[in-house]
Amino acid sequence: MSIAKDHGKEVTAEFLANRHQLMAFIVGLLRDPQVADDIFQEVWLKLAAAMEKGVVIEHQAKWCRKAAKLLILQHWRDQRTARVFADSTLVEFLDFVDLAYDENESLHSLRPERQRALNECVRALPEKSKRLLALKYDQRRSLSDIAAHVQQSTDAVIKALLRLRHALSVCVEKRLKLQELGL
Repeated sequence: MSIAKDHGKEVTAEFLANRHQLMAFIVGLLRDPQVADDIFQEVWLKLAAAMEKGVVIEHQAKWCRKAAKLLILQHWRDQRTARVFADSTLVEFLDFVDLAYDENESLHSLRPERQRALNECVRALPEKSKRLLALKYDQRRSLSDIAAHVQQSTDAVIKALLRLRHALSVCVEKRLKLQELGL
């Protein structure tokens, strides 16, 4: 059996293993099982097309949620009679939902070198950012509780956590690349 066929089987198996979480994500946002099923199938087609083109997808579940999010936003835009519109707040909410899924997955899948890089990146953060992360991840406080504790709105806390998550992701990837290069 060729490497491409083996890879295709692995991608398919992973997609099927994560199908329930992906479908829950889609249905939870759309509230329409038929449209959700269509979006789910479109995500599979996009994944298969990417695989055919040789695109390397490191975190398939995250890639699929992002594809689903974009398809859902397009669906909402296409619905001229829909009362829902895709504004920046809604997009930020979808990013926050995606962040929650990422947190759940990353708790079980951090490789030691990635964990070390993350620890180094967190140590380099300003104290205010470290405190926010500690409230969310160490103390596992709710967003509204964190907002009250830091005397900010819940939206401001969500945005700050999203920015921190992105900054940490970029920092970790840079550190891993430097490690690969032996620097």
